[in-house]
Amino acid sequence: MSSLFLGCFTFGLLFTVISGLLGAFNGGHDFHIPGVHAHGGHAGGHHHGHPSPFNAGTIAAFLTWFGGAGYLLTRYSGFAALSIIAIASLVGLVGGALVFAFLAKFINPRLTVLAPEDFQMQGIVAKVTSTIQPGGTGEIVYTLGGTRHSDGARAETGEQLDRGTEVVILRVEKGIAYVDRWSKFAAANQLPSDDGAVN
Repeated sequence: MSSLFLGCFTFGLLFTVISGLLGAFNGGHDFHIPGVHAHGGHAGGHHHGHPSPFNAGTIAAFLTWFGGAGYLLTRYSGFAALSIIAIASLVGLVGGALVFAFLAKFINPRLTVLAPEDFQMQGIVAKVTSTIQPGGTGEIVYTLGGTRHSDGARAETGEQLDRGTEVVILRVEKGIAYVDRWSKFAAANQLPSDDGAVN
Protein backbone atom coordinates (compact mmCIF):
# COMPACT_ATOMS: atom_id res chain seq x y z
CA MET A 1 0.00 0.00 0.00
CA SER A 2 2.91 2.33 0.63
CA SER A 3 3.76 2.22 -3.08
CA LEU A 4 0.24 3.44 -3.93
CA PHE A 5 0.56 6.40 -1.57
CA LEU A 6 4.05 7.15 -2.84
CA GLY A 7 2.77 7.09 -6.42
CA CYS A 8 -0.04 9.53 -5.58
CA PHE A 9 2.39 11.84 -3.82
CA THR A 10 4.89 11.76 -6.69
CA PHE A 11 2.26 12.31 -9.38
CA GLY A 12 0.58 15.17 -7.49
CA LEU A 13 3.86 16.90 -6.73
CA LEU A 14 5.21 16.56 -10.27
CA PHE A 15 1.94 17.75 -11.79
CA THR A 16 1.88 20.79 -9.50
CA VAL A 17 5.48 21.73 -10.31
CA ILE A 18 5.14 21.19 -14.08
CA SER A 19 1.79 23.02 -14.23
CA GLY A 20 3.26 25.94 -12.33
CA LEU A 21 6.22 26.15 -14.68
CA LEU A 22 4.00 25.99 -17.76
CA GLY A 23 1.52 28.53 -16.41
CA ALA A 24 -1.35 26.06 -16.54
CA PHE A 25 -1.94 26.20 -12.78
CA ASN A 26 -4.67 28.79 -12.84
CA GLY A 27 -7.78 27.46 -11.15
CA GLY A 28 -9.86 28.49 -14.15
CA HIS A 29 -9.74 25.13 -15.91
CA ASP A 30 -12.39 22.89 -14.47
CA PHE A 31 -11.95 19.19 -14.07
CA HIS A 32 -15.33 18.07 -15.40
CA ILE A 33 -17.20 15.56 -13.34
CA PRO A 34 -20.74 14.60 -14.40
CA GLY A 35 -23.24 16.70 -12.49
CA VAL A 36 -20.60 19.11 -11.13
CA HIS A 37 -20.17 22.48 -12.82
CA ALA A 38 -18.69 25.88 -12.11
CA HIS A 39 -21.35 28.54 -12.18
CA GLY A 40 -20.93 31.89 -13.89
CA GLY A 41 -23.04 34.91 -13.06
CA HIS A 42 -24.23 38.04 -14.74
CA ALA A 43 -24.96 41.06 -12.62
CA GLY A 44 -24.37 44.74 -13.02
CA GLY A 45 -23.45 44.32 -16.68
CA HIS A 46 -20.38 42.09 -16.33
CA HIS A 47 -19.42 38.49 -15.79
CA HIS A 48 -17.88 36.99 -12.67
CA GLY A 49 -16.00 33.71 -12.96
CA HIS A 50 -16.38 31.25 -10.08
CA PRO A 51 -13.67 28.61 -9.71
CA SER A 52 -14.76 25.01 -9.42
CA PRO A 53 -13.47 23.08 -6.41
CA PHE A 54 -12.72 20.29 -8.89
CA ASN A 55 -9.90 21.83 -10.90
CA ALA A 56 -6.40 20.63 -11.77
CA GLY A 57 -4.74 22.57 -8.94
CA THR A 58 -6.97 21.28 -6.13
CA ILE A 59 -6.90 17.69 -7.38
CA ALA A 60 -3.09 17.76 -7.61
CA ALA A 61 -2.95 19.16 -4.07
CA PHE A 62 -5.27 16.43 -2.80
CA LEU A 63 -3.13 13.68 -4.37
CA THR A 64 0.07 15.20 -3.00
CA TRP A 65 -1.18 15.55 0.57
CA PHE A 66 -3.10 12.25 0.46
CA GLY A 67 -0.08 10.37 -0.86
CA GLY A 68 2.38 11.99 1.52
CA ALA A 69 0.25 11.43 4.62
CA GLY A 70 -0.63 7.89 3.60
CA TYR A 71 2.99 6.97 2.95
CA LEU A 72 4.17 8.34 6.31
CA LEU A 73 1.35 6.62 8.20
CA THR A 74 2.05 3.32 6.44
CA ARG A 75 5.73 3.44 7.29
CA TYR A 76 5.68 4.90 10.79
CA SER A 77 2.30 4.17 12.40
CA GLY A 78 0.54 1.06 13.58
CA PHE A 79 -2.85 2.03 12.18
CA ALA A 80 -4.93 -0.41 10.15
CA ALA A 81 -5.23 0.08 6.39
CA LEU A 82 -8.75 1.57 6.53
CA SER A 83 -7.71 4.03 9.22
CA ILE A 84 -4.70 5.11 7.19
CA ILE A 85 -6.85 5.66 4.09
CA ALA A 86 -9.39 7.67 6.11
CA ILE A 87 -6.75 9.88 7.73
CA ALA A 88 -4.86 10.36 4.46
CA SER A 89 -8.11 11.30 2.70
CA LEU A 90 -8.88 13.88 5.37
CA VAL A 91 -5.38 15.36 5.06
CA GLY A 92 -5.79 15.39 1.25
CA LEU A 93 -9.09 17.24 1.52
CA VAL A 94 -7.50 19.85 3.78
CA GLY A 95 -4.68 20.34 1.26
CA GLY A 96 -7.11 20.65 -1.64
CA ALA A 97 -9.28 23.09 0.32
CA LEU A 98 -6.30 25.31 1.11
CA VAL A 99 -5.29 25.44 -2.56
CA PHE A 100 -8.89 26.12 -3.61
CA ALA A 101 -9.14 28.98 -1.12
CA PHE A 102 -5.89 30.46 -2.44
CA LEU A 103 -7.03 30.18 -6.07
CA ALA A 104 -10.45 31.66 -5.33
CA LYS A 105 -9.05 34.62 -3.41
CA PHE A 106 -5.88 35.56 -5.29
CA ILE A 107 -5.73 33.86 -8.69
CA ASN A 108 -9.22 33.58 -10.13
CA PRO A 109 -10.18 37.30 -9.80
CA ARG A 110 -7.24 38.13 -12.06
CA LEU A 111 -8.40 35.62 -14.66
CA THR A 112 -12.01 36.72 -14.99
CA VAL A 113 -12.91 36.98 -18.66
CA LEU A 114 -15.13 39.91 -19.52
CA ALA A 115 -17.36 39.49 -22.54
CA PRO A 116 -17.05 42.18 -25.26
CA GLU A 117 -20.82 42.76 -25.16
CA ASP A 118 -20.47 43.93 -21.58
CA PHE A 119 -18.69 47.04 -22.88
CA GLN A 120 -21.04 48.01 -25.69
CA MET A 121 -22.64 51.36 -24.94
CA GLN A 122 -25.59 50.96 -27.29
CA GLY A 123 -28.73 50.25 -25.28
CA ILE A 124 -27.27 51.37 -21.94
CA VAL A 125 -29.61 53.44 -19.78
CA ALA A 126 -28.06 56.64 -18.45
CA LYS A 127 -29.03 59.77 -16.55
CA VAL A 128 -28.48 63.33 -17.76
CA THR A 129 -26.18 65.13 -15.30
CA SER A 130 -25.72 68.32 -17.33
CA THR A 131 -28.71 69.60 -19.33
CA ILE A 132 -28.55 68.83 -23.05
CA GLN A 133 -29.62 72.00 -24.82
CA PRO A 134 -31.49 71.81 -28.16
CA GLY A 135 -28.88 70.88 -30.75
CA GLY A 136 -26.18 71.12 -28.08
CA THR A 137 -24.07 68.81 -25.97
CA GLY A 138 -24.63 67.90 -22.33
CA GLU A 139 -23.39 65.16 -20.08
CA ILE A 140 -24.66 61.76 -18.99
CA VAL A 141 -23.61 59.24 -16.37
CA TYR A 142 -24.03 55.45 -16.67
CA THR A 143 -22.62 52.17 -15.43
CA LEU A 144 -20.73 49.89 -17.79
CA GLY A 145 -18.52 46.92 -17.02
CA GLY A 146 -19.17 47.42 -13.33
CA THR A 147 -17.81 50.97 -13.25
CA ARG A 148 -19.43 54.38 -13.46
CA HIS A 149 -18.74 56.52 -16.53
CA SER A 150 -19.49 60.09 -17.53
CA ASP A 151 -19.57 61.20 -21.19
CA GLY A 152 -20.70 63.98 -23.44
CA ALA A 153 -24.11 63.43 -25.00
CA ARG A 154 -26.52 64.88 -27.52
CA ALA A 155 -30.24 64.29 -28.02
CA GLU A 156 -30.95 62.16 -31.09
CA THR A 157 -34.03 64.28 -31.78
CA GLY A 158 -32.29 67.60 -31.07
CA GLU A 159 -34.67 68.34 -28.20
CA GLN A 160 -33.72 69.63 -24.77
CA LEU A 161 -33.11 66.97 -22.12
CA ASP A 162 -33.04 68.36 -18.62
CA ARG A 163 -30.76 67.24 -15.83
CA GLY A 164 -32.07 64.07 -14.16
CA THR A 165 -33.78 62.77 -17.30
CA GLU A 166 -33.31 59.07 -17.89
CA VAL A 167 -32.12 58.32 -21.40
CA VAL A 168 -30.97 55.37 -23.46
CA ILE A 169 -27.79 55.45 -25.53
CA LEU A 170 -28.63 54.78 -29.17
CA ARG A 171 -25.17 55.15 -30.70
CA VAL A 172 -21.77 56.71 -30.15
CA GLU A 173 -19.95 58.87 -32.69
CA LYS A 174 -16.56 60.47 -32.14
CA GLY A 175 -16.86 60.01 -28.39
CA ILE A 176 -20.31 61.60 -28.18
CA ALA A 177 -23.29 59.51 -27.12
CA TYR A 178 -26.53 60.12 -28.96
CA VAL A 179 -29.45 59.50 -26.64
CA ASP A 180 -33.23 59.46 -26.48
CA ARG A 181 -35.65 59.60 -23.58
CA TRP A 182 -35.81 56.21 -21.86
CA SER A 183 -39.58 56.50 -21.30
CA LYS A 184 -40.17 57.05 -25.02
CA PHE A 185 -37.77 54.27 -26.03
CA ALA A 186 -39.34 51.87 -23.52
CA ALA A 187 -42.85 52.65 -24.74
CA ALA A 188 -41.86 52.16 -28.37
CA ASN A 189 -40.28 48.80 -27.57
CA GLN A 190 -42.94 47.72 -25.05
CA LEU A 191 -40.49 47.69 -22.14
CA PRO A 192 -41.26 48.54 -18.50
CA SER A 193 -40.19 52.16 -18.19
CA ASP A 194 -38.82 51.69 -14.67
CA ASP A 195 -36.41 48.84 -15.55
CA GLY A 196 -33.76 51.19 -16.71
CA ALA A 197 -33.58 53.32 -13.61
CA VAL A 198 -30.12 54.74 -12.94
CA ASN A 199 -29.26 55.85 -9.44
